[in-house]
Amino acid sequence: TGSNSTGVSGAGDYAEAATPVMQFLGMNTRREALSDPALRRALSAGIDRETLVSSCLLGQGTAAQLPASPAYAGYDTALETPYDTAAYNRLLNAALGEQAEDETPLTLTLLVNEESSFKVSAAQEIAMYLNTARLTVTVEAVPWDTFLTRLESGDFDLYYGECRLTADWDVSALAKTGGALNYGGYTNETTDALLSAALGSTGPRTEALTALWRDLLDNAPFLPVCFKSSSVLATEGVVEGLAPTETDTFRHLSAWRIHLSD
Repeated sequence: TGSNSTGVSGAGDYAEAATPVMQFLGMNTRREALSDPALRRALSAGIDRETLVSSCLLGQGTAAQLPASPAYAGYDTALETPYDTAAYNRLLNAALGEQAEDETPLTLTLLVNEESSFKVSAAQEIAMYLNTARLTVTVEAVPWDTFLTRLESGDFDLYYGECRLTADWDVSALAKTGGALNYGGYTNETTDALLSAALGSTGPRTEALTALWRDLLDNAPFLPVCFKSSSVLATEGVVEGLAPTETDTFRHLSAWRIHLSD
């Protein structure tokens, strides 16, 4: 705020803070094609999450296939599947069945809020990953009010969404029958029971969460893409020991080492 301070610097030191904000691909399971979990699983396999975070979100996030931040100690990387285009094509072909000679590609529309250039870019990147000779994904960027109205009315195939989760990684709003954010109409008694079990567990939740995550990977009512992160930027070489959290920029301030010029 000083009158002679530098407002912009060409170099700096960054410290990242994980957040519980999940970006994901929503599915309208009421649509005939998307009612098949095999197709939804195939779409999940077709997203190169690591590259998407790097290229479209400027690295401000961590790729995730599970609906919990990878910063969470209980995040089980063994449940994840490495991105592979050949595997995506195999799963997609299996979901769509034998290809007819005169087959018309399945066409899906991916809805996104036009007011976020980062989300529009991510949606376009996802469409590029998913497009094949048998599937065409078209991005439709619309104003926020239109975006919300269409979600609430079910007028979409796919959408690029964002949701802040709580510390217990409760995704009931997205995946439970009648959930407040379950715009795609997904309903599954087993999923409902596993959601309740994960939330109601009084002891270690690892087993309950793992069972839930396996079910969500298998049924894919929504596809986690990444968890956003925040960054603290300091002039290069001035501050050592930055360890911020989303809500506390100055965490462990007493451990910082400040290097001031003479």
